[in-house]
Amino acid sequence: MIRTLYVYALLLLFVAGPSAFAQQDPQFSLYMYNPLYYNPAAAGSEGVSRVQITHRTQYLGYQTIGNGDESAAQSTQLLSFNMPLAKIKSGIGIYALNDKYGPSINQAVQVSYAYRMTLKNGTLGLGVQAGMFNKGYDFNQFRPNDPGDVLLTTGRINQFKPDIGAGVYYNTVDYWIGFSMTHLNKAKYNYITDRSTDPSDSKAYLTAGYRLGLGYNIDIQPSVLVQYSTTSGFPGSAVAVNLLATYDSRIWGGLGYRFNDAIMATVGFNLLPNNALRIGYALDIVTGGLQAKSPTSHELQLAYAWPIPDVRKKPIIRTPRFRY
Repeated sequence: MIRTLYVYALLLLFVAGPSAFAQQDPQFSLYMYNPLYYNPAAAGSEGVSRVQITHRTQYLGYQTIGNGDESAAQSTQLLSFNMPLAKIKSGIGIYALNDKYGPSINQAVQVSYAYRMTLKNGTLGLGVQAGMFNKGYDFNQFRPNDPGDVLLTTGRINQFKPDIGAGVYYNTVDYWIGFSMTHLNKAKYNYITDRSTDPSDSKAYLTAGYRLGLGYNIDIQPSVLVQYSTTSGFPGSAVAVNLLATYDSRIWGGLGYRFNDAIMATVGFNLLPNNALRIGYALDIVTGGLQAKSPTSHELQLAYAWPIPDVRKKPIIRTPRFRY
């Protein structure tokens, strides 16, 4: 049943993909390594405790307001941590997001909980997340034609609002598929007057991927990500596909495509025992909308996973008298 759903999901993505473009929430080319950001039900799904930081510069060098000081460049940082709670069949996670493009500022802190149950050959997670989302504008970034106009707002205006989401996530050794909804409460932000509101755009995410072994040392992993806007439909949505290859579980690289936006090239390394340290980099070569975009975007990711303790081994105890 799960495999059938997976096949239908892939068909849906490829059929819908050419009509999808644009994006409002931050986008990541290394989305396959950021499951917690897209789906709270993925908390604890890896079976290890992992801390991770991702930095992305979107359309490097592009100046949206032309002030020449690089303050308009879009920049995103995502810090996350998640861990399994095997004794209570659960997983928990937390992430902090900082996103800035031009005068617009988006910041969030979200706490996730997932209940994980064994189902056939994998694990089904049911997750919820809750936190605060800060949206605002730095009006000092604007360059008006009439700087002395008393009706023009100055300074930085921002508001914190509660933000909630939910999702379902199924994963096995070979594949995963998940569906989630964010900004379910559709909080409304009022920056200047009560009549000028900026409602949150609730998003639906569909993620899926498959791991296929090719020989003893090579694995390939196709994956897809759909970000669907419930407010504007496909014109405000995005679809990305990626094919990743891993050699000896330590060196990986791949190519992907974000429809009507960019070709994505990814590369990375897994270091230390048990591949505890992961370093990844993604380069986007922009193919769509070049008249309004810089030709490249860059993304860097660093992650560390704590090893799973071996309860079968007794710890080494050292005292001034004895050595074990």
